[in-house]
Amino acid sequence: MTDKTRKPAEETRQAQLLKGLAELALLSLLDERAHYGLEILERLRGEAGLGLAEGTIYPLLHRLERSGLTQAEWRLDEGGNRPRKYYALTDAGRRDLALQLADWQRIAAALGAFLNRGGKP
Repeated sequence: MTDKTRKPAEETRQAQLLKGLAELALLSLLDERAHYGLEILERLRGEAGLGLAEGTIYPLLHRLERSGLTQAEWRLDEGGNRPRKYYALTDAGRRDLALQLADWQRIAAALGAFLNRGGKP
């Protein structure tokens, strides 16, 4: 079933699953380098397949900043034309990312083994 033929209940279920993974994906993205909000949103949508809305990503960015996992600074974009708010990981954010990645790997391995028990696909 493609995204265009997906039923509303399936969309809601998928959105809830993806929203739970958004923080991990966001921290992982910021581990590469600082990014501005729209760039983060586009990369998470395109590369991670997370169908997130702006109304989801910006509150998450602000929460991570308030908790000290990220820091933000205004600077000009790469063309030097427009000021943008860039978000970067702090040392605390890197530590939290490492913990979340370890949790994710444990959960994914356990759930994968459970779902594939008895040779079921």
